[in-house]
Amino acid sequence: MSESRNGPRPRATEDRLVAYVADLELEVDRLRRHNHHIQQEARAAVDRIQRLSLNTPQGAEVAGAVAGLAALLDDLREQPGYHPAHDQVVAIAVRPLAEQVFRWQRRLQAAEGAELRLDLESEHVDWFPVRLRHVLDSLVSNALKYRDPDKAGAWVRVGLRVSPEAYELRVSDNGRGMPEADRGRLFELSRRAALARNGGVGVGLAIVKLLVEQSGGTLDVDSGPGQGTTFVAVLPRFDVDDYLG
Repeated sequence: MSESRNGPRPRATEDRLVAYVADLELEVDRLRRHNHHIQQEARAAVDRIQRLSLNTPQGAEVAGAVAGLAALLDDLREQPGYHPAHDQVVAIAVRPLAEQVFRWQRRLQAAEGAELRLDLESEHVDWFPVRLRHVLDSLVSNALKYRDPDKAGAWVRVGLRVSPEAYELRVSDNGRGMPEADRGRLFELSRRAALARNGGVGVGLAIVKLLVEQSGGTLDVDSGPGQGTTFVAVLPRFDVDDYLG
């Protein structure tokens, strides 16, 4: 089939994106090893400062600052098995993962007053940890980035429903929302192509949709101006023993 007037076939676009993600994972691996070393050195420095702060008049203030840094280091620590090269179905504790992702994104988006609300039918899911973390990272980041400054308190709700066939992951917020025209273009890769201008990957939600769909699931969005936004990811269930066998 030839290319359409609107550009290359969707399959060709996906193939290029998959190749890009594969290259990106190699760089992520290098950065994670580098980050692990930095975390070890920072943790050792925090321990030394904590011991020294007990012997100074400003000890309480120093101890508070060190405690904040220690919490940041804890949020940067990844759980075992969260490496992109070894993404396989394992049992994932959803609550601590959602809380860690929220704390980290709240720091990145300078949304100190934002509240996380959890509505979980199950505390665990059997799924791909790297993919699930990426999904939560992108959806929570989007919710906090587009919070409504005119509303009294920003919140993000992470909900989980379980059926015999799938997990329904729902991330909703009380942010600014978006008009219907924007919702229709939200996952278009071409629309996220401001890579160089923005200095970032720029395709976060498009990659999330692709990851979910390549795993056999679906990702949908419901939103309206001033009404907040809700993303619903339906993730097919896998049997851990069958997958590893």
